[in-house]
Amino acid sequence: MIRKNNNQLFIPIAFIILISVFFPTFLVNNTPAFGEDGNNSMLQDAKLALTDYNFIATGDWYCNEETKKTIKNILAVHPELIITTGDQVKESPSAQCWMDMSKPIHDKLKIAIGNHDAEFANIYKQIVDYHQLKSPYYSHDLKNVHFISMSTEHPYEKGSKQYEFIKNDLEKTSNNPEIDWIVVHQHKPLYSTKQDKQEAEQLRDIYEQLFQKSDVDLVISSHNQYYERTYPILYNEDYEKSTNKKAQPQPIITDHSQSEYPPTDGIVFLTVGTAGDELDPVKEIHDFYVVQASKFGFLNIEIENKGKTLVGTFHSNDGDIIDHFKLNET
Repeated sequence: MIRKNNNQLFIPIAFIILISVFFPTFLVNNTPAFGEDGNNSMLQDAKLALTDYNFIATGDWYCNEETKKTIKNILAVHPELIITTGDQVKESPSAQCWMDMSKPIHDKLKIAIGNHDAEFANIYKQIVDYHQLKSPYYSHDLKNVHFISMSTEHPYEKGSKQYEFIKNDLEKTSNNPEIDWIVVHQHKPLYSTKQDKQEAEQLRDIYEQLFQKSDVDLVISSHNQYYERTYPILYNEDYEKSTNKKAQPQPIITDHSQSEYPPTDGIVFLTVGTAGDELDPVKEIHDFYVVQASKFGFLNIEIENKGKTLVGTFHSNDGDIIDHFKLNET
């Protein structure tokens, strides 16, 4: 996604005063005139020092041998963060199995709430307490990536508390020069090829244009239990407003490359419902999807090139690389 405000000069006033008092010669000789070279700002220096790192995304975990494999394989790539797309549990009288199984990754988890997590009050309370959530929707940062964990299981329509939170959070973040990437993770997808298609349309109508305006790069969901990735796409307002809609949405594809994309206003939408619950077959093939596969596994996202390149790779639990793509920020 094209970032609109990352070239702002950012030198803390307190630092300038300190340097001017104790090292006046240094300040005179080493501070560039405004507009001479933005790379000399403290913000740019910090970004130049940014080392490569990675985070994981997957959802629909359940609690079985395949889930154990997913967790083992995630640990093998040493992520700094694991974001979930909901449904830590399935139909169960308790979340205890999830809490026991996820202990090796608990400290790195930032979860989204799924429909099975919220279905029963006792399980929901266990999940919320275990992950120390003060709200079912929230935001968090990892270095130069900003994440919004949205809850599709709580009111999200325009005017709701969640909508206002997301709107205000995005307005603030899209103007933050320290953030290069924005990722939204939630359970139910905005583009669905299987379940809750009407709700997917509602989510698009409410959020997709807001996400585009705010420079969101990735929207990662699950609920459909397979893996799929779109091209970078834009909301097709004319299609959504039409009274004679076809059976499937018609988003605007911004780039037909299979794997590498320059800076774009389009958003990549991913479904990663592959952590352990029984897989769904892929039955619908749409032209705005690059890849669709029914395989257990996880999405590994690496931030490279001093924070300016995002590389996504889907690792299946049987050792295959199902997908590989790259987004460039500049």
